[in-house]
Formats: sequence, C-alpha cells, structure tokens
Amino acid sequence: MHDQPKISFLFYMCTLFMCIVSVFVGTGNAQVGDAPVGISANYTFETIDVPGVEFLAVAASSDFEDFAGYTLSDDGEKEVAFTLIDGVFEKHDFPGSRKTHFYALGNNGLAAGYYQDSDGLYHGVVLENGELRQYDFPGAVQTEIYGYSDSSGALTGNFTDASGVRRGFSGDDIIEFPGAVETYADFISTLGNVVGSYVDAEGSYHAYLRGPGGSFATLDIPAVSNPEYFFLHGISDALNAVGRAKAAGDVPRTYAGNPLGLQELKFPGSVSTEGWNRHLSKISIYLA
Repeated sequence: MHDQPKISFLFYMCTLFMCIVSVFVGTGNAQVGDAPVGISANYTFETIDVPGVEFLAVAASSDFEDFAGYTLSDDGEKEVAFTLIDGVFEKHDFPGSRKTHFYALGNNGLAAGYYQDSDGLYHGVVLENGELRQYDFPGAVQTEIYGYSDSSGALTGNFTDASGVRRGFSGDDIIEFPGAVETYADFISTLGNVVGSYVDAEGSYHAYLRGPGGSFATLDIPAVSNPEYFFLHGISDALNAVGRAKAAGDVPRTYAGNPLGLQELKFPGSVSTEGWNRHLSKISIYLA
C-alpha cells in the first residue's frame, strides 16, 4: 500500500530508533551524528523518545508539539496507532484489525489514518473525542487517510473503487489527475492547495499540486531518475513541501523545500530518512 511501497515490515523492525524531526528553517545545525549536508544544514533536528517503547514511527505532528503515528502492540504482534498529546502516550487499535496507522493530526487532537481488516482491505479511521470510528469514502472498497485540515475539517487521502481504480479525495471532492492511471492525495493546506502523486500510463510517478480552483501543476524531482515511487506528502501555506522518493536499488529518501526545487533532507547519520508530514515549520520523519 501507500505507506510502505516495496518495503517489507522487516525493514522497519531493523530500525535502531524512530524519531520526530522538528524543522525550523534557520542557521541551527543538528548536533547528532554526521554533519548535515546541503539543505539539511538549514534545519534543526530533534528526536522524541517514549520510555519503554522501542519502535516508534512518527508520521504527524500538530502546532502544539503533539504527535501521532504507529508503534507495536503490547504483545509485539502487530502495528497499532498511537497519539502523544500533552505528554500522554496512548495506543489505538481498531477492533479486529491486522494493523492500525495514523498519518494525520489536527490541532484539536483529531487523529486519522487507516486500518487493515481481516481480509487485507484498508479502511479510513478517525480518532475524535476519544472514540475510534471507521470512515469509508462513498463508493470505496478501500480508503486511506493521510491529511486533515484544521481550517475546514476536511479529511484527505485516496480511495479505491469496485473497479480497482485509485483516486484521491479531499472532503467530498474526488481528485483525479487528468489521464492518470492512479491518483494519490495526501494533504490540503489552509489555503486549499492539495498535494499528492499520480501514476501515468507508463507507470511512472509524478507529484502534483492542485490549486483551490481545481487546476493542476506537475512536480518532479530531477535528481531522482526512474523512481520506484514519488509521494508528495505535505505543503505549508508558504509553499514549503516535503515528500518521499525511492530510486531503483536505492533506499527511501526525503525531499523538502520549494516544490519546484526540492532537495534531499537527511537526518545526520541515518541510512534512510522518510518524511511524512509538514505542519507549519515542522516535518515529521522516521529513520533507518
């Protein structure tokens, strides 16, 4: 699925630690591991740690230093979602699921993502006021949620219909890049800009920006030739973006900055850096 394309669960089990990177554009450099290079030198990196938790994949953050993502269940048998709000760490496991992940977190504490059912299908899941509920986009066989808008309350993600076609959605709107075989939607900014990716007829991945009026702009990463995938996961109102890409035979990498000139962002000392969410000046990543 979208969250781990062509990467096995064993890859994540081999990670030494998971972290959140708080990204503040400025002059501060990370004080951990190898010296940062390129665009990484413009960011300050911070890690989080929850006592007793060995596996922590942080995929979203709020303006109030709250976090969400996924971890392992108490018995270590499967992946479950988590929230870390006001310093309180809680696990969230949708009943009967194979796994539950969060990828979106609002300033109001609402968290969203998806769960996998016993048949292997994916359904959107929303945590609101302490209650976990299922959300399926109308007519969808599968639904994945990756974004939430604080300003409009819109959920953003992608869905697969009965014919097997994948399209994006934001709120009630269906998002389909013209001529695409598949369309993914990941995030909507407070200004109404939606970012995501699409797959063309040749099977190549491209990122896009969809303006509030519905017009599309294609975005590519010239530095990544023949990418196995390219997902644009977040964009701020100041048009600073974050995405993930993987070239054949390479590890997953994160790219950040102006969407027309994305550059690699690498946590010092990491083998692989995967950026998932951009909230104002912060990017949520996890490492290998």
